[in-house]
Amino acid sequence: MVERKVKAVFFDFDDTLQSRKGAYRLYCEAFMDKYFPEVKGDKRERMLNEMEELVDGGYKDREVYFPELIDLWKWENHPPLGELYDSFNYDFGKHVVLLDGAKEVLQEMKNRGYILGCVTNGVSSLQNIKLDTAGIRDLFDVVVVSGDIGIYKPDRRIFDEACRRAGVKNEEALYVGDHPVNDMDGALGAGMQAVRMNYGDFKGKGLGKNTIAEIEKITELLDVI
Repeated sequence: MVERKVKAVFFDFDDTLQSRKGAYRLYCEAFMDKYFPEVKGDKRERMLNEMEELVDGGYKDREVYFPELIDLWKWENHPPLGELYDSFNYDFGKHVVLLDGAKEVLQEMKNRGYILGCVTNGVSSLQNIKLDTAGIRDLFDVVVVSGDIGIYKPDRRIFDEACRRAGVKNEEALYVGDHPVNDMDGALGAGMQAVRMNYGDFKGKGLGKNTIAEIEKITELLDVI
């Protein structure tokens, strides 16, 4: 349970409130429909799987990802790289798969009187589109996107900024996220309390940190604070 009084609760987005893998699969399907509508069956499935595997859980820069994809597929008549980068920055965010109960948890936390925030790494356009597509932006009092301010988790300054905007001291804030370094080390290093969302690509990795709890479903958060 919480060690100190919590006034604000901040959330990561991908693999905390939404399934990034589920959302990226939908983006890949739309990408294939747009650029390879003639490809069907086993070949389409193979290419979809290659798109998912090559992106490295979303931690590979698009400037590296798309040239690698072009090389792998021997895609000679590909569109300009800038168009492909834009497809990621603007189209991926239109596909969102919220985890079961995520919106309800946010609403319940708001009902309990907590200040709510989202602190997420990523390109400004992409992360902001995700929040708008998900229909949950209005539930947050504070949204801090790394691409908007040029500071990226685990740099404590992004957590400091979130607390400043929320009007709370760092020790009065709780952070919920999946990444053992970007989220847990970052938040704890900034003097916040933290709950680990043990889900997604980092499931089972980097556990045992000084967190309040480790949860596997976002709904479990309601029993923690």
